[in-house]
Amino acid sequence: MRQISLNDVIPGMTLARHLLNKKGQVLLASGVTLTEEYLDKLRALDVNALFIRDNRYADIKIPEYLSLETQQRALAILSTTMEKVNRGENFAMDPICSLASDIVEELILQPSVAIQLTGIATHDDYTLAHSLNCAIYTALLARFCNFSILQIKEITCGALLHDLGKIEVDKEIINKPDRLTEQEFGIIKQHPESGFHLLVNKRWEISSLVAHMAWQHHEKVDGTGYPRGLQGEEILNYARLLTITDVYEAITGHRPYRKAMEPDEAYNIIASGLGTSFDETYGRVFLSKIATYMPGMEVLLNTGDLAVVVSIPGSSPQRPVIRLISYPDGSPYMPTRDLRLADNPQILISKIQNRKE
Repeated sequence: MRQISLNDVIPGMTLARHLLNKKGQVLLASGVTLTEEYLDKLRALDVNALFIRDNRYADIKIPEYLSLETQQRALAILSTTMEKVNRGENFAMDPICSLASDIVEELILQPSVAIQLTGIATHDDYTLAHSLNCAIYTALLARFCNFSILQIKEITCGALLHDLGKIEVDKEIINKPDRLTEQEFGIIKQHPESGFHLLVNKRWEISSLVAHMAWQHHEKVDGTGYPRGLQGEEILNYARLLTITDVYEAITGHRPYRKAMEPDEAYNIIASGLGTSFDETYGRVFLSKIATYMPGMEVLLNTGDLAVVVSIPGSSPQRPVIRLISYPDGSPYMPTRDLRLADNPQILISKIQNRKE
């Protein structure tokens, strides 16, 4: 299995993961053979990337943090919540809190101790998938930073709701395929405060910390963030976690106005912002746990060999297990050979082959 741009999908390929809509419903099921008709419909729906089966690497698995059932339930709850807020109706917090608890319980059972891209996406509302992905990444980061289970569940709840204020932003601005104007960006910058007021004004039984996560997730530790220009520990510790994962998820996800960055590129963005955009302590923990390459990626080595990433060891997320598939002259390894890069320090990954467009 591997994830590729829709532009690179060829009729006859097989879908390897369900394609979901914003309500968690299956639009296209795993195992379907992709025809030109399907691809035309997916283009019309602005689908950017798909997971496809690759028989060459049939044994390589891309990990899923959450069960399909939990993913579907999460998207359905988030979608219903956003719809109710948009209509000015109250919504029950119990389903959100219960969902946050279930997400944390599933993550605790995961054997992996590296942060990898989730691959969770919806074709019709990227804000929902973004919120769910942020909840997963932030819960994992909080776990690595030794927060208690109760705190992690509270943090996860805040991450699920952090972009609630975007419901008050015109969809044309949210989904604009071009660079925002100064005026449009000014409107976008209002969403943290809008989200805070939506959460505190309804007297729901939630922690004020959850509301403050919505308000503070675009603040930067050097004081250059928005909306209030808070600095350092003026920013809630929960929000300092979320600031990191929010940016990471945003730049590694497909958006209407740009391609997704690969995880190694995202690593460099986070690293360059330590101490300015991001809390240095939490940022260093995040970087120590993040996988810079994903299973199924083809990579070129400094030896000139071509390899594919097989798995990500939790003890060395930036040094994956790879499978040598061809020599520098293009002739295939017969048989192929797996190597742990952590045990072979002289072998380096030079670049990712066929980066996503």
